[in-house]
Amino acid sequence: MAKDPLVRPPKHISDKVPRSGGPTPAAAILKALNASSQQLEGYQGWAVDDLEDLWREFQRTAANGKGEVGQIERLFNMAHEIRGQGGTFGFPLISIVGDSLCKFLDRRQELTVLDLDIVRIHIFAMKAVFRQGLKGDRGEIGREVASLFRALRERVGPDRTHDEGAAS
Repeated sequence: MAKDPLVRPPKHISDKVPRSGGPTPAAAILKALNASSQQLEGYQGWAVDDLEDLWREFQRTAANGKGEVGQIERLFNMAHEIRGQGGTFGFPLISIVGDSLCKFLDRRQELTVLDLDIVRIHIFAMKAVFRQGLKGDRGEIGREVASLFRALRERVGPDRTHDEGAAS
């Protein structure tokens, strides 16, 4: 029985990478750290802009007294983006509140007047986090905020994104 021939790639990775020149590993790491710290410094400004965009979208949604599917999707997507950025850039409370807002909006077909108040509370909470500069792990405060928002969502209606036994 004949053996399958060994497959040889036409070019090795070492042929594609220059053997000299370019930054040293230490210089490349330093450049990456500088870039990330510049992004970190700019994040709070972006986040405030993103929150203002979320607030404007909320006002448009609330103007007709109830949210419709397209408006709810936009609110969800904006909150989801803010939630992700909060964790990345050192604002875990933003992630906690944003996650709660996403869970609240998920699968809703419309928003009642009470639902709109819940959305408003979430946005105000995120704005307060930035105004107070509440960066980093806030320990017990974070757990209490998560618990309060979970209770608020449950009071208005079931959390439709998780099973009853799942932690949120």
